[in-house]
Amino acid sequence: MISFSRMMLVFMLVLVSACAMLPTHKDDLNKKNDDFMLRVRWLDFPGAALHFEGEDRQEFIEQFEDVEDLKVTHFTMARIDVDVPEEKVTIHYRLEYYVLPSATIKKKRFSLTWEQQASGMPNSAYWRIVEPFPELL
Repeated sequence: MISFSRMMLVFMLVLVSACAMLPTHKDDLNKKNDDFMLRVRWLDFPGAALHFEGEDRQEFIEQFEDVEDLKVTHFTMARIDVDVPEEKVTIHYRLEYYVLPSATIKKKRFSLTWEQQASGMPNSAYWRIVEPFPELL
């Protein structure tokens, strides 16, 4: 009997620890959005493009591929709107930038919608931006 109870205890510990390691979708979106914002801030447009879906990804790359004089000074979130039934999140951003040789800082407010999409694995999904990035230049 003692070995059975020890075995059950080990099984329960393994089960609880496995559940604790599952990522939450909120954490995943926060990580994806933080990565996207950091890549835009540091002008890593090919890396930031990975967060876009399909055609919007290619449009984003083309929009910034020949832009060498763009400098981003500030990129933050202003607000988040969550649509739980549709599994969509709209994030409102504030971007400050300038284009050399000008030193005038331009400010742009815009929104991008992130959508949770199935990854093909059970109980797993990933977040992608499902609309084009606004024109800056």
